Amino acid sequence: MSLKMIVVFCWVLMVFLPIALASPPAVSCVGCDDRKTGEITTDGTNSWQTFYAKENDRITLKGNSGFWENQNGQKISDGSSLTFAVKESDSYVLKTANGDFIATVNIVSLSSCVPEWRSEVEINGDEDGEDDIIVAAGEEFDISAKVGGGCKKYRVEWSANPSSAVAFDNPRSLSTKGYVANDYSGKNPVVTVAIISENGERRREKTVNLMVRKNSPPAIKVRVSSSIASYTSFEVSFEGSTTGRSGDEDGDYIAEIEAWLKDANGKSMGHSRRTMDRKKKLPALSLTPGSVGQYTLTATITDRYGATDTADVTILVTEKGDSGRDKPLLRVMEPINCVAGEFCDLSVRSADKDIFIEYFYQGKKMVKPFKFSPGDHEVLIKAYRLDGNGRRKNAITKTVLVHVADPNASVPVAEPANAAPIAREYLAETQKSPPGIMPLAAGLFAGALFARRRLSSTER
Repeated sequence: MSLKMIVVFCWVLMVFLPIALASPPAVSCVGCDDRKTGEITTDGTNSWQTFYAKENDRITLKGNSGFWENQNGQKISDGSSLTFAVKESDSYVLKTANGDFIATVNIVSLSSCVPEWRSEVEINGDEDGEDDIIVAAGEEFDISAKVGGGCKKYRVEWSANPSSAVAFDNPRSLSTKGYVANDYSGKNPVVTVAIISENGERRREKTVNLMVRKNSPPAIKVRVSSSIASYTSFEVSFEGSTTGRSGDEDGDYIAEIEAWLKDANGKSMGHSRRTMDRKKKLPALSLTPGSVGQYTLTATITDRYGATDTADVTILVTEKGDSGRDKPLLRVMEPINCVAGEFCDLSVRSADKDIFIEYFYQGKKMVKPFKFSPGDHEVLIKAYRLDGNGRRKNAITKTVLVHVADPNASVPVAEPANAAPIAREYLAETQKSPPGIMPLAAGLFAGALFARRRLSSTER
């Protein structure tokens, strides 16, 4: 053989021998899952095969020649056949008699383990007994079941018959939520929970019968004044509204109240809404019309299961309303007497609600608390309301007189009724008499006495 032929032969061995070693199939499996055939992968030099087997099943791996090693490189067979019971997923290596690599085989365990039940099916915390469990149409409920330990891999499936009767939030969880449609009208459903082994060959089931109660709608009752003043809000009362019959009659309640105010053209002029999470006295809703005219009030109540009832009421909005007034009514306690240096009470009392009060003195707005200097003062009081845009409307003013006393001034003595004034001599005034008045009085008295004596001597 020429040197050239030898070189070509060696090149062929170098190129095609690794491919031949990696060419499938290298290994067969007796007892592995027939539905999952051996998967062969290669990187051009090495090959890997994957087989699937059920947990605890005995299988045999067969190669054309050689022996088997485990993942740690330990020899576990003398020949090319290896028989063992599948416990968990593992890998094995087939080598030639000389210790050369042939293939790596991966065994994937398909578990047939199914856990035992530890409880009946529970709905809203109540275990299923001999009686059917009652749920209401439109109601969401908690549903669950408990299982024991010991199995790591299994799956859960919730289902219902008819399938359209119940929707599950997470049908692959042992604890989930179910929901019966509000408009469901079919037969009472049977709910099944199944636990299925990983390999799909074993399963355990539990069922529960549901009795669906159709929820009748609530009955609304609306009360509101027939004539409303344009400048004020009015209340919509729902007192007297009742719930209808439901799947949980004792626990049913009105969960939402809502009201819309629309004008003659159907334009929304106001909206109010309240929600409740339990049974209690229904609150009133407040609405404010924007102007005079005829309005339609639409009120709705909704129970906890979603059933509703609606009522329409015609509302007449006038400038004066039932009160007969078009402006706020002010009441001020007069006369107003205060003491200088002390706070002065200018309280305004009104029969109307939601009014704003402002005080002005000498053209300037005053801020509480009020204090005045001694004397009489005029205070301007202004009352008004705000419309939906925050603008003032229906303002009214009133001027009040405030008398402020000086606590340091002397208090005059009251004169007797129907009598002349009482003359008083004040020390201060006596001390201020003109000088020489007393000597003049004494001279006049002496002169009169001298004249009297001469007159007496003449008569003698």
